Amino acid sequence: MAAKETKAEAVVTGKPTTRGATSRKAAAPEITQEMVAERAYHISQSGEGGTDEENWHRAEAELRQGS
Repeated sequence: MAAKETKAEAVVTGKPTTRGATSRKAAAPEITQEMVAERAYHISQSGEGGTDEENWHRAEAELRQGS
């Protein structure tokens, strides 16, 4: 078995010093029906809403965008 590589050796070899150092986009949080329902309710109460179905679709879109 090979010995662990030190940070100094990593600099020389050009290897990253931490695991998982690649840039990964974080997974989007799961949007639940409860989240959509709550947002749709707030839209309807704001006075800017439409029908229940329109509010639902607007809530889904806003949650997907992160608004």
